[in-house]
Amino acid sequence: MDRIYKRPEYLDYSEALSGFTKLRKELNEYIEKKSNKFNITFEDLKVKAGEGDIIAMDVIAYYYKTGVPDMLPENYEKYIKWELVAAARGNELAIEKLQFMLEVAYNAIIESEDYENIVYKNDIDDYNTIYVIGKNICKMLVKEMQIFPTDLAKEENDYKPYTQERFILLRKTIDDIIPKVIKFMQS
Repeated sequence: MDRIYKRPEYLDYSEALSGFTKLRKELNEYIEKKSNKFNITFEDLKVKAGEGDIIAMDVIAYYYKTGVPDMLPENYEKYIKWELVAAARGNELAIEKLQFMLEVAYNAIIESEDYENIVYKNDIDDYNTIYVIGKNICKMLVKEMQIFPTDLAKEENDYKPYTQERFILLRKTIDDIIPKVIKFMQS
């Protein structure tokens, strides 16, 4: 009988941080040496991320956020997408990184009249509130924005810096999905 692979519900924060730190250290060494190995390793990580590696997704997001001079162009849009996918798949480090950006959604859910029911149905406690709510917000954003890691991994490394317009669009999308997250977390 074939074994069915089931993705873990969450990747523990310390495990996510350890994996992230290890990969970032390796890539930073290539950057310091101005080695082409950075580009090769980065492209390998994109393949792994496209196949579902949530630590690779977080690392890729990190480098897209500001880019790497003469090696990788900044791409705010890809940073957000990769971080959202990693968080939607349970990477607790990615969820925590997005917490400030998603604060309005967190507050709306926590302050909703349905919150007690959400807590009960999702086994939320003092320890996991950020992670459970954050993962569900990110899952809904990924669905709404139609972000697919396999497609993201194939995209070129083009330059798209942060702009207020992109942030406003993201913020509007976050506002729009709040009722959907509340409804989803009650079911």
